[in-house]
Amino acid sequence: MVSCTKTAVVGSMAALDISRFAHAAGSDAIRLGVIGCGARGTSVASKALATGRDVKLVTLADLFEDRIDGAVNQLKGKVNADQLKVSKDGRFVGFDAYEKLLASGVDAVILATPPGFRPLHFEAAAKAGVHCLLEKPVAVDAAGVRQIRATAEVAKQKRLSVVVGLQDRFDNQCQQLMAEIAKGIVGKITRQEAIIRAKSLPGGRQRATLEKNLGRSLSEMEYQIRNWLPFAWLSGDYIVEMLVHHLDICLWATGRIPLKAIGKAERREKHGQEFGNANDFVSVSYRYDDGAELAAEISGLANADPKWDCTIEGAKGMATSKRGPIVDAQGNSIWTFPGQKNDSSQEQMNQWCGSIRKGNAMSTVESAADSNLVAIMGRTAAYIGREVTWDEMLKSTEAFFVRNPKSFQDDPPALPDKLGDYVVPARAVGI
Repeated sequence: MVSCTKTAVVGSMAALDISRFAHAAGSDAIRLGVIGCGARGTSVASKALATGRDVKLVTLADLFEDRIDGAVNQLKGKVNADQLKVSKDGRFVGFDAYEKLLASGVDAVILATPPGFRPLHFEAAAKAGVHCLLEKPVAVDAAGVRQIRATAEVAKQKRLSVVVGLQDRFDNQCQQLMAEIAKGIVGKITRQEAIIRAKSLPGGRQRATLEKNLGRSLSEMEYQIRNWLPFAWLSGDYIVEMLVHHLDICLWATGRIPLKAIGKAERREKHGQEFGNANDFVSVSYRYDDGAELAAEISGLANADPKWDCTIEGAKGMATSKRGPIVDAQGNSIWTFPGQKNDSSQEQMNQWCGSIRKGNAMSTVESAADSNLVAIMGRTAAYIGREVTWDEMLKSTEAFFVRNPKSFQDDPPALPDKLGDYVVPARAVGI
């Protein structure tokens, strides 16, 4: 698969200190931390603990203390008591909480904050010599993807295990479907679809409701981070935050990067401050070098005909979803998955924790970064209303996550207008 040119690693990040990240196979406990203690971070942590009693959750970090309390309460009674070892001193709150957690002596960390923070946290974790699971997406702009790639090189030098939460790569049905496609069962791929079409999309938390629940007013920065999904600087917009799963499947099937994209983005129905500056309809047509098309759409509209899947069409047949079945040109079934479906998220955790125990470093960052940047390419084309090429994205200086916030009193990149609404981005910066 084609990848972005790797950014040179300079400075102290390149220095190796194997004493911090060497893990004795089968002997020591894996001291686990979580940065970002919302629903996803908590769920992934429980699956990591399920891989073995040697995994101990010892520390949690979040911007919000109530999120840490919620994570601990959710895990109590669901995991073995001897694995939940988060003391009072192991809870870190605030914008520098990630630094304090990484300095506390953890072996591995789950990075599950809003995606805009991911490149910053991954770089700090790799510098500290800590194995990482990065939730998807890994970045919200091209600059962030380049930072992720550079950090992945550091992690490789330090023999760290790093996986990205695109768990379909660990799904046994998807794996066998891809093996059949690689053997030529559908022939040359001519068209793919990556579709999330729903009556509504996640997010949209009203400020008044949040303030009532918390019993206090919120600054603009805190409000947006607590309601991060509809804000492009934090989530990348829905095409990057959600559709990246399906785009990753399509790139896996072809083993190639589409070279250009054209699309449109609209705000059709979702109006009001709680919907931030994300779009409720994005449609993109990607083209490969041989003319094959990847049609991508993510929308949340009241009259939607729901669909949440991929299709992969070739000269000889078509995979009707990302797990099959595969039908021939006449619509006759020629392949169905013969086994029992696994829990792909659990399998991902099994392999990640297993690699740490054995000292056999693994990484899924390269393919995830490709898929992430393809999603950003589609978003950019949709925002600016013209064709955008892969070469442009490799050089793009667009910046959505434009600064590292230090305080809830800082201004976020997106501010409300005089009516309290947010302007939907019409042009990516620097493309």
